[in-house]
Amino acid sequence: MTEPIQTIFTALTLLGVGGIVGGYITYLLDKKKEREFKVLEQKEKRYKSCLLYMDAFFEPKNIKYLSSRQPDIDNAQDVIEYLKMEYHEMMLYASKEVILSVKAFIENPTHEKFLRTILTMRQDLSRMKKDLDLHDIQIEFQESRQRKT
Repeated sequence: MTEPIQTIFTALTLLGVGGIVGGYITYLLDKKKEREFKVLEQKEKRYKSCLLYMDAFFEPKNIKYLSSRQPDIDNAQDVIEYLKMEYHEMMLYASKEVILSVKAFIENPTHEKFLRTILTMRQDLSRMKKDLDLHDIQIEFQESRQRKT
């Protein structure tokens, strides 16, 4: 008679331990998801900010949109200096490809490097395969169309 009681007691103990272990694993997975979400949030903030600075570098009239954040930005060189600060902050979260892409832009800003950086950031954020290429996102400006005709 003590054997069935002992078996039941053992089964209940195992279920309790299993529940505790299961709960702990769930807790760890939730913490991991929470951390991944926070990292994604940081990436989005850094990337959006970088893109605003890059755009303002090529379009000085857009500097006025940055002045609410940094009133001391007056010219393209100021924009690059702030972009360097963003670059240093993004090193904590950004992928290697994004870091190298932003670095290449800072060292020699071109429209092509700007667009390549956008594509690299997009790929890093979405973890997608390459769904766009440079030609897909380039905007042909009216002046260039007029010169062609």
